[in-house]
Amino acid sequence: MATNNYNGAIIGLDAQFANQSSFQQDIDRVERALYLGKEQGKEQSNSQGNEQANKASSEITLSDCQQAVTRMASANQVNSSDIKLVLVAQNTDFDTSTIDCTISDNAIVVNSLAKALVQIDLLVSQNNLVALVGVNLVAHLSGQSASESELSSSATISFDQNFNGYQACYGIAALLFSSVSFAQSNNSYVYSWLKGFAVGNDVQATTQSALQNAEVKPLDIGLIEVSALADNKLALTESTALIASYGHEEALTTAISCARSVTGEGKGFSQVLGLLRTVIALQQRYIPAISDWQQPQESELDKWQTSNFYLPTESRPWYPHPDSSAHFAAYSCLSSEDALAGNNDYCHVILAENKTTDSSEKHPADDIRHNGFIACSELQLILITGNDQQAILTRLTALETELEFSQSCIHEFALSCFDVYKSKSAEHSYTVSLLCESKEELIKEIQLAKAGIVSALSPDNANNEWRTPKGSYFSATPVNADKNTNNVTFLYPGIGATYVGLGRDLFHLFPEIHQDVANLADDIGASLKDRLLNPRTIIRPDFKALKQLDLNLRGNLADIAEAGVGFACVFTKVFENVFNVKADYATGYSMGEVSMYAALGAWQQPGLMSARLANSDTFNHRLCGELLTLREHWGLDDHADENTDDELIWETYTIKATLDEVITASDGEDRVYCTIINTPDSLLLGGYPEDCLRVIKKLGVRAMPLNMANAIHSAPANKEYDDMVELYTMDVMPRLKTKMYSSSCYLPVPQMSKAIAHSVAKCLCDRVDFPRLINTLHNQGARVFIEMGPGRSLCSWVDKILDFTAKSPVDSASDSESANKARVAVPVNAKGTSDELTYLRAIAKLVSHGVKLDLQTLFNGSIIVKKEL
Repeated sequence: MATNNYNGAIIGLDAQFANQSSFQQDIDRVERALYLGKEQGKEQSNSQGNEQANKASSEITLSDCQQAVTRMASANQVNSSDIKLVLVAQNTDFDTSTIDCTISDNAIVVNSLAKALVQIDLLVSQNNLVALVGVNLVAHLSGQSASESELSSSATISFDQNFNGYQACYGIAALLFSSVSFAQSNNSYVYSWLKGFAVGNDVQATTQSALQNAEVKPLDIGLIEVSALADNKLALTESTALIASYGHEEALTTAISCARSVTGEGKGFSQVLGLLRTVIALQQRYIPAISDWQQPQESELDKWQTSNFYLPTESRPWYPHPDSSAHFAAYSCLSSEDALAGNNDYCHVILAENKTTDSSEKHPADDIRHNGFIACSELQLILITGNDQQAILTRLTALETELEFSQSCIHEFALSCFDVYKSKSAEHSYTVSLLCESKEELIKEIQLAKAGIVSALSPDNANNEWRTPKGSYFSATPVNADKNTNNVTFLYPGIGATYVGLGRDLFHLFPEIHQDVANLADDIGASLKDRLLNPRTIIRPDFKALKQLDLNLRGNLADIAEAGVGFACVFTKVFENVFNVKADYATGYSMGEVSMYAALGAWQQPGLMSARLANSDTFNHRLCGELLTLREHWGLDDHADENTDDELIWETYTIKATLDEVITASDGEDRVYCTIINTPDSLLLGGYPEDCLRVIKKLGVRAMPLNMANAIHSAPANKEYDDMVELYTMDVMPRLKTKMYSSSCYLPVPQMSKAIAHSVAKCLCDRVDFPRLINTLHNQGARVFIEMGPGRSLCSWVDKILDFTAKSPVDSASDSESANKARVAVPVNAKGTSDELTYLRAIAKLVSHGVKLDLQTLFNGSIIVKKEL
């Protein structure tokens, strides 16, 4: 890419920190804490074992600074003696001669990032490598008074009306700077480019100078990391100046973040950590959360609400620009009370994302930005294999004994067990999957497993499985016992399950999917309905507000259809790109059929669907919105009549009843339709609300309205058949190996443009018989059902359908054999549960059933990119 407009490159990262509650001893754990907005607990995942893992926080010293520089040098294959050192420490009374001379003969020590950047700019212009290290050592904390060192442990930042102080923290944050020419000639990995900066005493003037120096406009900046110092006067000065500098042109455009909401106050360490966090957010393509943010101070609320800013309460993806241009971020750094006292101790830094533009692709496949987010998690998967009950119990007992006496952490146990699993799983019949977050929890899971496995393997146990609330799992009847084929079916749910916050963490958990998903549409953020699913706000939405946002989302068929299709692609790419699982079969529930074709790559350009749905009269006005097709079909007044604006003419209800019972009860009701059969005794009833309630009363059952006013799967929808065929007619890719089944015919659909278009149109006009669809797939050999979307409704229905089929009379011996075959249904998303936990629970279940997966990303990974020799 063109780099002549950059002041330097950031080619190395390192950090560790500690506060009253935890110790994050490496860059990956620091990165994880910054993303989550909270520290991890005391269980450490350090390969050097318990001695380092239990290292007292008071031992963070200047030698750790030396080690940080050495690690950055090693990753870049340069000599640490070639690196100049600039230390930022607000207490400068320590002896820098204790630093090994192999790092720097003359370490420059300053008390502000502003002064440090001036030094770095000079040194880099002379083609030096420069390590910027911010420190706050425990020796400096020990001399503080209780009022300074025992501040509140609450989160949030000083811009918040509920703020009452930061907890004390100490640590080391480091970045390695080089010139642009060195980064290019040395083939260094660039985490971020230094686009420009300015230092001064006046926050507003300095900010404007930085923007001018970097040649960017305020609206170009997608993220600003702020200092938000505890002093109310300084916090107000900073926020007021930033609001004035960044303007009021476009509300909710630029996110505010602050690392102090996670770590607390760490003086020199905090100054550099803010810069480090901004670099990480750019490189990892996410907008960080402000931990426990509520709302601005009441006196400042109006200013914030008319500004360009928003204050995210959860980390969320930072999707690429439609033109694939680089993202820009800024860092506003006030060093202390002296920053505005004429010492030029305020700085404003502009950073640019490192984008690969020398490729014919907008989002090159090789631009995968790995991290160690899952690998360094406290949540670990322990895999135990064996050929029989005794072998498994023996291995569990051995592991239990080892846990009691070993000083290793659970991550080391997980790695060790994974190595055994890789070498033995093919020849062993059974696998036990244990999930835990500490040694103590692992011991408890082992104790539960001992009894549970014996029970599951008992001939008298019809259940044949063991599980715990945590997610540990064992199957006594693995679906893929022969290990030769997976027999996997991807199930694509309908659009109604989409909710605010869906899939928020998936791109950070699985960065391998980013490029493929980004290439699906010109504006993938718009296609995934970023602003609807990840609302931008000034005030944290409460429960009532979130519920209303969900209702608003569900009320627009085109929006939720587009988001449903997009996230089907996301869920599919996780299994295909990360776990190397391809579908043998696939099907969709209602509009999930559209998701199926898009996610599996049947269409050449599925991204074209975005504009088509956005401009679709059928899905915006005729079968949803004003419901014009219904009004015409039923002879109702046109919606343009002001007296009909609030009239509800369609509602869908879920009820417990059979199709035959509904047909009988709805005899003579022309405006009531059974739209979908979910299970043999559960279905959806849709139509004119008053008429539907009359039928429901006849049935004598309870009904739950779904608050979805769309009239697909009903007789009136047939009026839109031709328009839907045109809408879904798109060029197709070469034939896929996956057999894609449709509820339009309950057969595999030929991968031809018109065949797919007619299949979708017929599916959306006809009633869906989901039990028939699942039984058809099961009879064809499908055994593993994975739900590729929000919720677990399809999995629940699959279990009920196949249980019902197994107990029902069958027509032949082959049907009887198929009905009793082992199978498993696995969801990968649950509203209210973290994506990480849900996926690990799913993997635990699939592994125990013998499904072949690539599990490397669960055990290995780091944000650090090491230069190859």
